[in-house]
Amino acid sequence: MARPQSAILPETGSFGLFLTMLVKPGGGPAVRSLGGALENLAVDVARRSSLPLPVCAMGLGAQCWDEVVARPRPKHLAPFKLVRDGVRVAPSTPADLFFHIHSAHHDANFALAREIRKALGDAVTLVEEIHGFKHFGGRDLTGFVDGTENPKDDDRAPVALVGEEEPGFECGSYVNVQRYVHNLEAWERLPVQEQEGVIGRTKAEGQELAPETKPKTAHIARVVIEEDGKELEILRHSMPYGTTAEAGLYFVAYGKSPENFDKMLARMMVAERHGEHDHLMRFTRAITGCAFFVPSIDFLEDLATT
Repeated sequence: MARPQSAILPETGSFGLFLTMLVKPGGGPAVRSLGGALENLAVDVARRSSLPLPVCAMGLGAQCWDEVVARPRPKHLAPFKLVRDGVRVAPSTPADLFFHIHSAHHDANFALAREIRKALGDAVTLVEEIHGFKHFGGRDLTGFVDGTENPKDDDRAPVALVGEEEPGFECGSYVNVQRYVHNLEAWERLPVQEQEGVIGRTKAEGQELAPETKPKTAHIARVVIEEDGKELEILRHSMPYGTTAEAGLYFVAYGKSPENFDKMLARMMVAERHGEHDHLMRFTRAITGCAFFVPSIDFLEDLATT
C-alpha cells in the first residue's frame, strides 16, 4: 500500500518552513534523487539533533513534471489559476517545487531545509523561503482562531489523499499555496464587533455568529460551502509568518483534488450578483499563488531508481 509523505496528515507543528523553487534545465536527476532520499534526510536530522522527527512533503508543479518525472501527469495537475475581480487578485506565480516542513522545533526544520538545499545544489533556483509559527495558541495574526473547519483525526486522509480514482497516484495529494500579506494597522483600527462581522466568528471564543447576525460577506460565509447537503473540505496547514515590517498568512491547502480549493478561492475573490464577496480581502492581499502535486513516498522512491 502506498504511503503519503509525512507532512500531510499530522496536525501542524508549532513551526513551519516553506520553500518554493524553480528547476533549472537539466535539474531533473537531482530532484529525483532528493525525492527518494527525503524521508531518510529527516531521520538523519532527528538523529543528529536528538530532536523529534521533522515531517516534510515535496510537491512538483505542472511545468517541471515532464522533465523531472517523464511519466503521465496526475489528471488535475495544472498551474495555479489566476483569479481577478476588480482590486481583488489571487495571482499565479512561478514555482516548480514546493517543500513543506513542520515540527515542534524550528531548529530541526531549519536543519532539514539546509539538507534539502545542499542536495539540490545548483539544479534549482530558490524563489521564496518562508518561516512560519503558531501564534497565540493557533490564532491568525488578525487575532482570530484559525483552522476551525479543518478535518480531524481519521477524517483527514479522505479529504487530503488521492484514492483509487487515480491509479498510480494513490496517497498523493494536490496542494495549493498562497502567501498573504495582512494590513494589520488597518485591521487593528476596526472595533472588535466589526472584526467579528468580517470573519463571521467571535474573537475571544471562536464561536460562529448566529445566521441572523452573520453578514453574507463574512469570511466563513464565503468559504464554508455546502453541496448536496455536504460541506466541501480541504486540509489546511496554514501558518502566520513575517517580521514587524511585513507579516501575514502562508496558506496551504491539501486535497484529493484541487476542486474544493478552487471553489473557495473564487467565492473569496469574485463578487456575486449583489456584490457579495469576502470582506476579509479588504485587509489582506495574496502575493503568490502556486499549485503542486505531492506524490506518495513510494512514487518518489521508485522515481529515484529510474
